[in-house]
Amino acid sequence: MVREPGYSVEPQWHSQRRKIRVICVGAGAAGLLVAYKLKKSFKDYELVCYEKNPGVGGTWFENRYPGCACDIPAHSYTYSFEPNPNWSTFYAYAPEIRKYFEDFATKYELHPFIKLNSRVQSAVWVEEKGIYEVEIDVEGQKVDDWCHVFINGTGFLNDWKWPKIEGLHDFQGTMLHSADWDTSVDYADKRVAVIGTGSSAIQIIPQVQKTAKKVTAFMRSVTWISPPVGGNILEEDKKHSPDESQKENPQAQYWYTEEEKRTFREDRQALFDYRYKLESGFNSRFDLFIAGSETSKMAEKLIREEMHRRIGPGHEELKERLIPKWAPGCRRLTPGDVSVQTVPQNLADNDTDVEPVHNEITKITSTGLVDDTGRLHEVDILVCATGFNLAFAPRFKVLGVDGVNMADEFNPEPHVYLAVTVPKFPNYFVINGVRGNWANGSALPSHEVQVEYILQCVKRMQEEGIRALEVKMEPVKQLYEHIDAWHLGSVWNLDCKR
Repeated sequence: MVREPGYSVEPQWHSQRRKIRVICVGAGAAGLLVAYKLKKSFKDYELVCYEKNPGVGGTWFENRYPGCACDIPAHSYTYSFEPNPNWSTFYAYAPEIRKYFEDFATKYELHPFIKLNSRVQSAVWVEEKGIYEVEIDVEGQKVDDWCHVFINGTGFLNDWKWPKIEGLHDFQGTMLHSADWDTSVDYADKRVAVIGTGSSAIQIIPQVQKTAKKVTAFMRSVTWISPPVGGNILEEDKKHSPDESQKENPQAQYWYTEEEKRTFREDRQALFDYRYKLESGFNSRFDLFIAGSETSKMAEKLIREEMHRRIGPGHEELKERLIPKWAPGCRRLTPGDVSVQTVPQNLADNDTDVEPVHNEITKITSTGLVDDTGRLHEVDILVCATGFNLAFAPRFKVLGVDGVNMADEFNPEPHVYLAVTVPKFPNYFVINGVRGNWANGSALPSHEVQVEYILQCVKRMQEEGIRALEVKMEPVKQLYEHIDAWHLGSVWNLDCKR
């Protein structure tokens, strides 16, 4: 066989592992997953997860308001490889979810990778070195670090916001934010105002109402308060429960019996089958999110009828103000246990201590809130369940190629490939980025897929001598064109304001 002239095989390794340094921002569900996967699959690496809080768990470390729970069945809200047979309830409450992530970090010895009370301030790409120079605030002290790969695992639910209302900080009573709850506050026999109609407000109201003297709910936006996700399985669990008291309300929260938990611990197949049933149940109904589909129409009809039933005869203004005119799913549904579903009923009942106010708040005084009719609502405690700043650019400064600022690049539209990597920002990855997770089901499986993709990129960089990996803009635009065309037929293309 004659060798072609001029052709030669380079005297180099196909792959030769080099030490690689990774910084991940956050030690919530995403950051812990990065630490676990790196430890499990990589050698010759260094990892630091900088976490701004004094503990792991991310949003579940921060959110401690009364009634805080996940709106996804507990057995679906785990890493796929780390089921929890010991969930207490069908919908897990925040303390138990926080413990799941804390136990996960302890079990797999991830704490050595994590630096707490450490807030990343900036990440600057240095072209000639192929690294990011990272600045961190550690309890008021500036610390400098660097990495080959920078992973943003902060998510969307970490930068809570106050409402923009005149005089907000003139209020002399106790002011709380749902994402920064002071558990020492006692609202028994107090007049409490709650601003918001999202999941947090809907969960807070029935809990505060139990002991408060009066709850004033300022609800300008509409929201679907739906039956529980996985409600058919919830009802089935109740039918077979030996606890007769749990059968009284088929849609109420369900407490797993010790026998059921023991079965889940001892019979892995039984636990798998149960989780599979939950997952396949709500994934098979994805056409709920297809505008005009039979499933979408049926869901709207059923939820609307249920909200009408709970509000009761009359109360037409409340129905007009509270029940949306857009299809369910356009904004995230607010499902949950029976206490959540009683909110419409409590708002409509003149004998309860909950007063709905649909007028706009014009200003806040030292003693209460003034609506646009001029009425002053005097309160002792003001709860702002007003959510988060959902800016797509990270809270900290990120500079990429030629010093471009990510905040500028993301204005007016962010470009992120497959929700994980960004043009002009080599070796930068994000978990749960723009146009990533849909509203259907748990976010954790999406986290797993995204982290696997990111770490495949990192492994190639480590083994194949790749100094910088950067996605081009053209495939991002092509992908966006496809996604945007698909969404034209979805409920997410509807006007969700009313």
